[in-house]
Amino acid sequence: MPLHLPDPPNSVADVRSKLHKFADEGKFASRALRSARKEQLDVSTPHQVFTMGLDSVLAGGGVDRAEPAGWRYLIEDGGQPVASAETTTGPDGTEEVAQFTEGPFVAATDKAMKIIRKLPKLTASGFELRLLRIPAVYQMALWLHSDNEDLIVPLEPSSIGKEGKAMPADEFFTDLAELARTTSFRTDPN
Repeated sequence: MPLHLPDPPNSVADVRSKLHKFADEGKFASRALRSARKEQLDVSTPHQVFTMGLDSVLAGGGVDRAEPAGWRYLIEDGGQPVASAETTTGPDGTEEVAQFTEGPFVAATDKAMKIIRKLPKLTASGFELRLLRIPAVYQMALWLHSDNEDLIVPLEPSSIGKEGKAMPADEFFTDLAELARTTSFRTDPN
């Protein structure tokens, strides 16, 4: 089975429409999107975003403690990822485009996707692509989820290193909890 990209609540066409509207109105703060030609901008690779707090990491939590936070799409300029779009749930329960961003995690996602697609395990089991964000420790990772197994691929720059390496979720969270316990990420003054 190949990598599964889940069906987002917004269609890719909805996000593309908002992207093109912003391009028409010159509303982008992102340099890459400001300089892109509208007709070359496209949206790809929808994946659900999950977040996790520091308390959950320190308590030994794993993917079961991650909370859904929205959806992320890669934005391509002429087929090359240059930014991302994220949606959140609006007051009426529908997904709304919340932001367009660029930065190191966009290129890291593209790089990790190329590695992931070559994993022998991927073709044997099939995994759903997700994004895991743990802001308190400046960690973003691709999360490969299946009914039988969860793999985590830290994105560069990673607070624990191991960028681009698919690792069992338990190993990832053990490393992350150790980092959180031994650094100044903790907010408790005691």
